[in-house]
Amino acid sequence: MSVTAGGSGDQVEEGADLGRPVGVCGEAASDPPLALVLVGLGVSSLSMAPACLPEVRTALRAHSLAHCQALAVLARRAPDAATARAGVRRRML
Repeated sequence: MSVTAGGSGDQVEEGADLGRPVGVCGEAASDPPLALVLVGLGVSSLSMAPACLPEVRTALRAHSLAHCQALAVLARRAPDAATARAGVRRRML
């Protein structure tokens, strides 16, 4: 199962409930704050251009799964994308 940038966390949960891996590729996966949220939602693989790997890897290493899950809750409760992004950025370590 793949989720595009416009997909929802519900699709990720459905994949997890079925025991299926869920992957995200492209610009969504290469954005460090969004990568943290995606992992928090349960995305099991992120695919991106090699040049983006170091920054995303650093962000993922700096945050626990529990923190990523908290960021995902925060993002999903936000009224819009701009508010979600700002809230996630404020809470990144």
